[in-house]
Amino acid sequence: SSGINAELEARSNLFVAGDAACFYDPVLGRRRVEHHDHAVVSGKLAGRNMAGAAQPYHHQSMFWSDLGPNVGYEAIGLVDSSLPTVGIWAHKDTVESDIRTDPGAHEKYEQGIVFYMDQNKVVGVLTWNIFGKIPIARQVIAAGEEHQDFGLLAKQFDIHTKH
Repeated sequence: SSGINAELEARSNLFVAGDAACFYDPVLGRRRVEHHDHAVVSGKLAGRNMAGAAQPYHHQSMFWSDLGPNVGYEAIGLVDSSLPTVGIWAHKDTVESDIRTDPGAHEKYEQGIVFYMDQNKVVGVLTWNIFGKIPIARQVIAAGEEHQDFGLLAKQFDIHTKH
């Protein structure tokens, strides 16, 4: 249903959570999220709101996948192929001063970060072989600030540290 508010209430005293909830996100607008993290957190909040808490859902759910023994990603927010992106990649032998936004086809890049953009604001983040940085990504999305220097922004994610 598209009428679900930020408190996960579809109608008076009717609450929804998880994959069924197309809810209003105060930061990113109306959305539907199909991830375990969202199901757990939204379910707990819907339960609290049934008991009268009247708290809005502010949690930015994350998802992840391990694609092989040496490849994995974590993502949060609007990770949508229709959005413009900015990718920052670290070569396997990269030093901090050698950040690349346009890696060559034959170069070996082992980790990076992709920022999904809307109106020069980061609305989604995908980290490639960089783990445990979702709290930073949540802060970047929640801040809703415009960004121009993505190399500087990527440094917050320790892109040059082997993860």
